[in-house]
Amino acid sequence: MKKFVSAIGILLLLATGFAAAQQPPATPQAAAQSAAGAIEPNAVRDAAQRVAMAMDAGQAAKLWDEASVVTRKSVTRDAFIAGISKARQPLGKATGRNWVSVRRQAGDGKALPSGLYASVEFLVEFSGKRTMRELVSFRLDEDGTWRFSGYVVQP
Repeated sequence: MKKFVSAIGILLLLATGFAAAQQPPATPQAAAQSAAGAIEPNAVRDAAQRVAMAMDAGQAAKLWDEASVVTRKSVTRDAFIAGISKARQPLGKATGRNWVSVRRQAGDGKALPSGLYASVEFLVEFSGKRTMRELVSFRLDEDGTWRFSGYVVQP
């Protein structure tokens, strides 16, 4: 996980969390909610897929606007957009994406800001047949809502 975070540390990817829901969240930024912070892995995966597709569509600004408060405090909107553009532009169009894992973890307040997180790792094939790893993260915010908290792509 630290390997992904260090790649684009300003993006606050840092493992994430989701809520227990039978249906996927309506938006990639807000997942179903649970007071206990329970996670429904398929809902996390589906929401992460929508975030990745939003990145494919050049919607990093919208994702930042709806991101966890921790993310918005950690990186400016302009820096987030620039970091995503710098990471994604040379890769070309995503032509295939397969999920590899769904994880959850608690932030210790040191390497990862305090809180519950969930993340989904994908293997993505880009035009030119280049395969990369993508990590999409969510955080359970203090209001009990799971929100997008980060995105990283690297070899």
